[in-house]
Amino acid sequence: MAMKIRKLTLFLLAAVHLTCAGAMLTAPPESTIVVLANPDFIPANGGVSVITAVVTEVAGTAVPDGTVVQFFTTLGKIDREGKTKDGVARVNLISDNRSGVASVTAVSGPATGALDPGVSIGGVLPRRVIVTADPSRITTSRSTHVIATVIDADGNPVANVAVIFEVTNNKTTEFMDSAGNPIFTDNNGRAEDVMRTRRTSPGTAEVKATALATGAPSGTVSIPILLQ
Repeated sequence: MAMKIRKLTLFLLAAVHLTCAGAMLTAPPESTIVVLANPDFIPANGGVSVITAVVTEVAGTAVPDGTVVQFFTTLGKIDREGKTKDGVARVNLISDNRSGVASVTAVSGPATGALDPGVSIGGVLPRRVIVTADPSRITTSRSTHVIATVIDADGNPVANVAVIFEVTNNKTTEFMDSAGNPIFTDNNGRAEDVMRTRRTSPGTAEVKATALATGAPSGTVSIPILLQ
């Protein structure tokens, strides 16, 4: 009988230990969660916004490190949970080809916080194309790099936009390396091509860059050719 009692005691102690070890550390009652997004707008295909949850106790102090915060979104994909350090937990929200506004909620124990406004996904429209050349004129190099920067109505760069570069005058003497094939903008909204010249006398080349988007915004640059 004593042996059975001893085994039962050991079993109960082990069960208590496992339960404690597997318990999730969450925010205590009356804690608050503030949710932030950076950036608050991402493209619809693979865009990433860093979602931050700031969790504080009722006294205004940060919750203990390792406090688990669960995240939910109505659009896109988000890491299911993150753990705090100095009261802050961060996860990634990734778009999945759907456009709209992602409503993001963070939950830890009894505490809940919502992102307001949500993260806007997709729908960016290029409005302007700024074209420059580097170097700004051709001398002995016989070539120059032409850069098109695509921006939206707020002046923000637009990534992953196809841009077509073309020489609009003297096409027999100047040409683009891209040969009319689209070049996509990077995360800074920049697409780059190279213009070369066969010219034997001074002149000016005009290069036009057109974004393949609604309205087809474009820009041009004049490149003096001063052969030596």
